[in-house]
Amino acid sequence: MKKNIFVALDFSNFDKALDVANQVKNDAAGLKITNELFAVCGKEGLKKLAGFGLEIFLDLKTHDVPNTVKKTVASIASLGTTKYLTVHTSGGLDMLRAAKDAAGNSIDLLGVTVLTSQSASKEQVKHLAELGIKSGLSGIIASAQEYLSIRSLSKDLKIFCPGIRGLMDKKDDQKRVMSYSEFYNISKNDDKAFAVIGRPIYESGDAGQNIKKIIQSAK
Repeated sequence: MKKNIFVALDFSNFDKALDVANQVKNDAAGLKITNELFAVCGKEGLKKLAGFGLEIFLDLKTHDVPNTVKKTVASIASLGTTKYLTVHTSGGLDMLRAAKDAAGNSIDLLGVTVLTSQSASKEQVKHLAELGIKSGLSGIIASAQEYLSIRSLSKDLKIFCPGIRGLMDKKDDQKRVMSYSEFYNISKNDDKAFAVIGRPIYESGDAGQNIKKIIQSAK
């Protein structure tokens, strides 16, 4: 099976982040780093996490005036350790284009549509995805429930889907969710579609075994 899971390291304990990264390194496609973790690990921490050989997805969800966003993207791109960086599509075309201008070819920008902890219509998400495409972003962040409608907009777009759960997992604070097996079935022939999974992997038990169980649930 293809590796299509980015493990969301949604905590502020860097030692724990390193431990989880080590446990999932053979089965994950990459690691998602939140504001919370980046605040404590900084650029040196990103280097250590990149050392596991996994792609680094820095989820800062940047949303500000165009010039500020442009400077932020340029600063992150200069680190040389980050493959993906998120910006909010709701910031509008000017902001998104400023971000893309700063990113150049050194970092892939992913446009956040509507958080999976919020309710949203497919039309609303699709409209925001269209803004991201028009701005030249490399990918879009949306729930798996909107995956097919977004894929219909572009064959080349990378689509990252948070809110992925195992069949028996609780939803936590997520509203627009889908099981990994369901997501895999609708995206198994798509090498540009990724699941973003955090708590179901590391909240209880062994993270390495948990990610294997999630992957096996799709077989």
